[in-house]
Amino acid sequence: MIRFPNTLAFRLTFWYTLVVIILITIIFNASYFSLKKILDQNIEDDLLEGTVEFQILYQNEGLDGVKREIEREISLGEEQDFFFQLFNNEGIQIYSSDLSHWQFLPENQHIIKQVFSTSKPIFQTISIQETEYKAKTIHDLIAPDILLYTGESTEDIQDIMTFLSNVFISMFLIVIPIAFGIGWLMAGHAVKDIKEVSRIASEIEKGKLDRRVSVSAQGDEITQLVNTFNAMLDRIRVLIFEMTEMTDNIAHDLRSPLARIRVISETTLSNENTPKEFKSAASDTIEECDRLLQMINSALDVAEAEADTIQLLKQKVNISHLVQDACELFETMAEKKGIKLACRLDNSCYVYGNIQNLQRMLANLLDNAIKYTSANGRVDVVLTCTKKNIEIMVMDTGMGIPKDDQERVFDRFFRCDQSRTHDGCGLGLSFSRAVARSHSGDISLSSRLKKGSRFTIKLPVT
Repeated sequence: MIRFPNTLAFRLTFWYTLVVIILITIIFNASYFSLKKILDQNIEDDLLEGTVEFQILYQNEGLDGVKREIEREISLGEEQDFFFQLFNNEGIQIYSSDLSHWQFLPENQHIIKQVFSTSKPIFQTISIQETEYKAKTIHDLIAPDILLYTGESTEDIQDIMTFLSNVFISMFLIVIPIAFGIGWLMAGHAVKDIKEVSRIASEIEKGKLDRRVSVSAQGDEITQLVNTFNAMLDRIRVLIFEMTEMTDNIAHDLRSPLARIRVISETTLSNENTPKEFKSAASDTIEECDRLLQMINSALDVAEAEADTIQLLKQKVNISHLVQDACELFETMAEKKGIKLACRLDNSCYVYGNIQNLQRMLANLLDNAIKYTSANGRVDVVLTCTKKNIEIMVMDTGMGIPKDDQERVFDRFFRCDQSRTHDGCGLGLSFSRAVARSHSGDISLSSRLKKGSRFTIKLPVT
């Protein structure tokens, strides 16, 4: 059994060749039958024109003139190619050319009667005995009481059609290999870039994440595939980098409280402590454990918000009241640091959302603004509402965020303060962005070092 290559190039070549064969076959058949129809019509026109000439001759010279013309025409050509018969209105043959080559002519009394009764010519196509050819015949009146039955062989037409068929078969045998070769070259060119993508993917599988497929400027589907593939690789590389950094950050954040728990435990075990000192050590251990639990719970909250599993907990929320309550809650904290907290809010702004997560989102932004703003600084909260969107801006005059870190402050466990000297686990902004996006909105950041930062939340109006 023949096994064909199971490749895309071979399948494209096969279908291309098949389409070429079908098109050539359709074109040939259309040409063949159109030409045959034209030639058949020409021979019928010739037969009909001949009977008209005999009609005129009969009118001028009578039956004898017709007979002399028939004999003259027979003497000019080969008798086996045509014949003549004359019948009277009783269906009796009154004259005939030599029918030695046309003895197979059928009895056509019913056709003769029909022509005499209707005065309309009747054409027939009959097979010529002992040959593969056919003949075209006509019954027509040349006088009210004289019928001419004549016909001629279509051998010339059939020879032309046979020659045409042989030309087609020869052309067909030549065109198929050429079409297959052209199809193979075209398919090879078409799948060249796909093979390149496959080769690069294989190298990436072996760990070469920096490899990319070269992009051609053709702008076709393959180019789009290559662009998408390269973009996917860039995204995967970024994700791997972020995951690696996030893992480092998690390890760093976990190591400190665990190390403190270990030190507390070792110190407690190595000394003869009083009950009060044991209680203090236990209290410190619980505090560190709470810090770990807070970090773990925050990470789970971020994952839950990103997965948008809070749809069933959403309701119509007056965001104006929510922001006002947050400002009042953090006003005491701001006053203790000597920071002025000012709120300018539009009234009666509503969103469809989860009230607890929206409160935590605002609390995270206000907490960060106050935490990273020095005494005598200022924090402003502005809420504006349009027909389509709600915009909440939290602006501070704090230390600002370096430009290189601004794109990453929303990443989980990322902290601009790499030394971890400030409280926090680097999940507050990640959670806030996840909440905003789960409400079909987003958060953007604008910041200048030593000038302050501005976080802008945009949410759709309910």
